[in-house]
Amino acid sequence: MATAELKSILHQQIDRLQNPQDVQDLLLTVSEFVSQRTDIFIESPELITQLNRALQTVNTGQLTPHSVVVAEAKQWITQ
Repeated sequence: MATAELKSILHQQIDRLQNPQDVQDLLLTVSEFVSQRTDIFIESPELITQLNRALQTVNTGQLTPHSVVVAEAKQWITQ
């Protein structure tokens, strides 16, 4: 189904709602859904900078061994 058709069906379903609480619940649900979708894909300059730094770290071999990460995680959990 094309996006326009899906949106049309969604609008029809919304128009069928009569209870104001149902409409409010749906609004909250859709708002949260949209918020999560858009927040995930925001490519801010800060994020790009962090990703470039991480890539440089990997390319230069400055990695933390798995055993060290596990040991540090165990310390964090017990603190």
